[in-house]
Amino acid sequence: MNFIKTVINSNKLSGIIDIPNELKNKVVEVIILPLADAPENKNIRKLKGALKKYKNPELINLEKEAWQKAVEEKHEHS
Repeated sequence: MNFIKTVINSNKLSGIIDIPNELKNKVVEVIILPLADAPENKNIRKLKGALKKYKNPELINLEKEAWQKAVEEKHEHS
């Protein structure tokens, strides 16, 4: 069985899963295991739209050249 195990600051998980108060602002271990043959669970939060609060419509037009500009700025004095 494949799984993922990682250590992360619990603040990065807020907005994705409910973090108990005693675990907030702490380093936690996250383990992701496949759930075999699980029935539909309406309590499982979907990740779609989880980052919507960070969307900035004014910056969308700049996305096409953002990576190229970042590389140029980083290496312009090399």
